[in-house]
Amino acid sequence: MIGQMAIRALAAAALAGFVSGCQSAYDAPMSAEQVAYQPAGPDGRSGQRLGADGYPLLGAYPNAAAPQIDDASVTAQDQRAKTLAARRKGGVSTRGYEAEIARLKRLKRQQAQDVETALARKPERSAVSVGTGAKPSRSPEDVLREIQAGE
Repeated sequence: MIGQMAIRALAAAALAGFVSGCQSAYDAPMSAEQVAYQPAGPDGRSGQRLGADGYPLLGAYPNAAAPQIDDASVTAQDQRAKTLAARRKGGVSTRGYEAEIARLKRLKRQQAQDVETALARKPERSAVSVGTGAKPSRSPEDVLREIQAGE
């Protein structure tokens, strides 16, 4: 009976040692720090308290929201954003769009007419046929001048 009591006493002492953790008798007792709240500053910072190292102190939360901007500033910023978005999107007026479409249609008609004209032209009799050994009717310089003249 005395043996069982001694074993229980030793088990309780060991359990108390484990529960107490690693804090020694010479350390200050561990307790929760008091949280000091401060209002948010007018510069827009959050008001979070910082430690000596510059990092925020955990648990030291601000007690007020940062000051909000006024409606006029919001409207001005929104207008600037819309202007930038329209400029980036390449907003084109309807009149400018229709003029560009008409210009491209004219160009298409002109190119089609140029192709039809070139295809309708009859080949010259003096043109060289492949494999005949006849001399060309024009010199390379004449061909180059014709190309440069746009004919």
